[in-house]
Amino acid sequence: MAQFVSTFLTGFQDVVAEDLGRRLEKFKILNLFDGLIHYQYDGNSRDLEKITYFNNTFFVLKTMKGKGLNFNSMVGAVASENKYYLINKGTFRVRFVNENQFAKVETNIARKAEDTVLRNSKLKLDRLSPTTEIWYSIRREGFAFCGQLISKREFTEKNLHKGELRPELAYLLCSFAGCTKDDVVCDPFCGYGSIPVQLSKNFPFRKLYASDLDEEKIELLKENKHLKKDNICVAVKNALELEQPEEDRVSVFITDPPWGCYEDVGDISVFYKSFFKAAKRVSCEAAKIIILTARVEELKKVAAEESLNLSEGPHTLVNGKKAGVFIITL
Repeated sequence: MAQFVSTFLTGFQDVVAEDLGRRLEKFKILNLFDGLIHYQYDGNSRDLEKITYFNNTFFVLKTMKGKGLNFNSMVGAVASENKYYLINKGTFRVRFVNENQFAKVETNIARKAEDTVLRNSKLKLDRLSPTTEIWYSIRREGFAFCGQLISKREFTEKNLHKGELRPELAYLLCSFAGCTKDDVVCDPFCGYGSIPVQLSKNFPFRKLYASDLDEEKIELLKENKHLKKDNICVAVKNALELEQPEEDRVSVFITDPPWGCYEDVGDISVFYKSFFKAAKRVSCEAAKIIILTARVEELKKVAAEESLNLSEGPHTLVNGKKAGVFIITL
């Protein structure tokens, strides 16, 4: 069974492991670290390109474990074996990564790594603009791998609106929420619709309500093909003044409300209190809120003052800023 390594957003390793177990057959986890998963998969490797939250995916040539791992010994170990390359046409270059940072190595080590690829494949060397890459990567957990890069997804801000939640993070929030086909789900701060779109494309629910104060954003969302379904309602609403039909009481909120860091929401504590009051008004018993925020201490303080049950989920980085995912039970 072929082995692969994939990287993803920091903090979500448990969510990723559970999600892949649901979505992939003939799949087995070998190692799981923060931001990286090493696994066996006996299906079509192109299936891995469809995983929304994967950044880089590698076909594994060799793995190593232990203290004192170094590139010289790794290159020597790979060079001593005949290797099969999943992508065997085009051009390549070799890259060295130490604790998620590209590293320089001595010329003789780099040349030996290049010669190994040339000897075992039909690939041609191109150090500037290759069609594939061979990575030697050492991590601080005492795990290292040599792998061929088979899929690379660059999540760039130029592909998103300013302030738009990245699709991979929206997906992971939805997966963490664990919605079922019986849930009524609501995102009252939907913005450009990252969370509702990922829910509609990938997860079960009975009904979905997506709303925002911004009329222009809502008009755009109403034209989104993924949200044109009978069980999805997209509307202009104030999240602090929510109303809901009695038969569609909300069971799960999944949302990324304003943090008050980049926009003016007044006193963030008052803002949170107003939102929780509105959420209680439209939710069913024991409803839960999955909320992403960088205002962690303020959120904890308000939850305690309002006697709400709060538990911590993954902690991650959003545009370089520390943020956390929390579950609040109403």
